[in-house]
Amino acid sequence: MKNLIQRAITGVLFVGAIVGSILLGKIAFASLFFWVTVLTQWELYTLINTKGNAQINRQFATLASAFLYLSTLLWNQFSAQIGIICLAVYVLFCFGIVIYELFRKDGNSLHNWAYFFLGQIYVVVPFSMLNILNHSFEPEFLLALFVLIWTYDSGAYLFGVTLGKHRLFERISPKKSWEGAIGGFLAACVAALIFAHFFSSLPVFGWIGFAALVVVFGTFGDLAESLLKRTFNIKDSGNILPGHGGMLDRFDSLLFATPVILIYLAILIGESCFI
Repeated sequence: MKNLIQRAITGVLFVGAIVGSILLGKIAFASLFFWVTVLTQWELYTLINTKGNAQINRQFATLASAFLYLSTLLWNQFSAQIGIICLAVYVLFCFGIVIYELFRKDGNSLHNWAYFFLGQIYVVVPFSMLNILNHSFEPEFLLALFVLIWTYDSGAYLFGVTLGKHRLFERISPKKSWEGAIGGFLAACVAALIFAHFFSSLPVFGWIGFAALVVVFGTFGDLAESLLKRTFNIKDSGNILPGHGGMLDRFDSLLFATPVILIYLAILIGESCFI
């Protein structure tokens, strides 16, 4: 019961912070996810150093991540010139990481390079795309992305607990079932229909397609993080969110769904939205 109350309080604060930042505007959301990016990246590199047969300079690598995030944010929403400067600093950090390994007497240099760039692609790029999504399209799409992920997760849990018999990917995540996935998809479709009722920025089938992509690629994001944890032989990626684990545990679905949704909207609404 204590753990359930803890999870509920953390969940309410978590949802409130994200929804509140979206409603407050682009700067509030970008500021929140700057810290989300930094904390998630620090968590990932900590895991890698502990379990991944590598030794990355976490301070240096996380600072590089911050500059990559800021470069896309500034370029897209404020000043292209300042964005280019931040991007140039980020490139220098990347060169610094590579050169640093040349001077280290460490047999895992290739692992260190690979894990460093994996972190940039896996974490920073999707989080940076959230700001592009927020800037280039109507705010309901960003809100829908989060709401549909939460709705799918909740539906998949409820249907999986009550009806789940056939495992989805037993080798990677033994608790996930096809029944849960189908139930989560139906719940997400209902949420998409609600968005279609209140927002005409997409037709009904456009919103259903939105939900389907979130479900499919969000599930793959969840499974990818489960594979990462299974490889490192851990239950949670961290403990920063009481009752919910780490940052990667909470944002795994978002990391795969965001790029796909951004492309989907660009195709459906038009790439001129990026200008």
